[in-house]
Amino acid sequence: MTEAANPRRDAQPGTSSALWWDGLEHDTIEPPLETDTTADIAIVGGGYTGLWTAYFLKQIQPNVDVVLVEAKQIGHGASGRNGGWLMGTLEGCDAFADDSGELPLTARQQLTQLVSRAGEILAKESIDCDFHHGGCIMAAARHSVQIARAQSMLASFHGLGFGEDDYHWLTPTELSDRIQVANPGGAVFTPHVARIQPAKLVTGLASVVKSLGVRVFEHTRAHDIHSGVIHCDRGSIQARQIVVATEGYSEVGNPLYRRLIPVQTGMVATEPLSDAQWAGLGFANKETFADYTRAATYLQRTADNRLVIGARGQYQPGGLPQHGLGDTPATGQQRERIALSLFPQLAGVHFTHNWGGSVGVPRSWHPHVIHDAFSGIATAGGYLGEGVGASFLFGQTLAELLIGEDTERTRMPWVTRRSIEELKRWEPEPFPRLGLKATMMAFGAEEWLLERYGESIPVRAIGWLCDQLSPH
Repeated sequence: MTEAANPRRDAQPGTSSALWWDGLEHDTIEPPLETDTTADIAIVGGGYTGLWTAYFLKQIQPNVDVVLVEAKQIGHGASGRNGGWLMGTLEGCDAFADDSGELPLTARQQLTQLVSRAGEILAKESIDCDFHHGGCIMAAARHSVQIARAQSMLASFHGLGFGEDDYHWLTPTELSDRIQVANPGGAVFTPHVARIQPAKLVTGLASVVKSLGVRVFEHTRAHDIHSGVIHCDRGSIQARQIVVATEGYSEVGNPLYRRLIPVQTGMVATEPLSDAQWAGLGFANKETFADYTRAATYLQRTADNRLVIGARGQYQPGGLPQHGLGDTPATGQQRERIALSLFPQLAGVHFTHNWGGSVGVPRSWHPHVIHDAFSGIATAGGYLGEGVGASFLFGQTLAELLIGEDTERTRMPWVTRRSIEELKRWEPEPFPRLGLKATMMAFGAEEWLLERYGESIPVRAIGWLCDQLSPH
């Protein structure tokens, strides 16, 4: 692997890089675009959304000429460094409810069938990404106030029309039988989540896409995107249709700039754990796991028997995306404290990796698929960190829209036929940064008070403030 091909090269001194890229053989890096070219469809962004769109375009119309450009290397962004949950849901999907308050039946079916459909295609294409369809446990696991949050979340899923087969309650005993957390208060279980290894998925999918004839150019920055043409740093692409699939890495010159802002997330990983240690933790079915903290935690048991723990919530000055893989030691220690508060039995376990990156956050706080037939520009994103599964669904949707097919997916409530420019912009800096910082400080204060005083008047007061600051 050459230095240019190594996504781990950006690790900061004193930190460990992303577990997902350790020992992973990267495909031969594709050369950058050095001249002008043409295509039927051009895709900007070599992550899940761009790759799945290219894949499904070739499935629908094998002879379509597709070019994909990536500013760094395939999987540089969130697709190569995320928490590894392939979910059959969308963040903020209540925004798509009908007048009765329910999500339309066809939309619910698209989501509940998503994980199985993705698994079938991964198997068909021999993409080995440690896919395991074990479901997800979202638990009240540390503080008693989380019980009400969990039950409220369950009620909201049922209010949207999902049934007990989709989301159901686990009693504290049932929770402890599966995951042995410090303070089991009950949990919501859903079967509609699978574990994956993110870097294996993005590199495996890229290999398949290239084998289908998609022309891929890496280290090619698209600095100016207009109807019919993409100007890159050393060449240009003329195409009748363009897909902007850059999510949290949408910088100046991109029509999504300031319509999606990058919020940082981070993860740590333990050393491989023994069978005896896993017997004391649970995860026998390799379920993904989260607790109902405000800052969103996400855990999985990896194929090599590590526990990986992630959480959201930083914003870089100027609203810039995080390009380096390494995170600061202080950030890693914060994730480790979360892990130990959930699982005190991890005391003494060595944490070997600490990394982070950016996810895209839209001003609407819910995802979108946009196709503007007039300009020929389309996009999908706004996943708020839940894009592994959504990008699979949205990539197929984009492909169908671009080819001109009318399908159930193209009629979903999250699909709009309008200009990208109608996506609302974020307020100018420093207002987003100040708002997020205030929100995370309030979340942290609530956790601090809960750990020391339990439920009390100050906790209820700060909880009310957190409710007001929360985006949903």
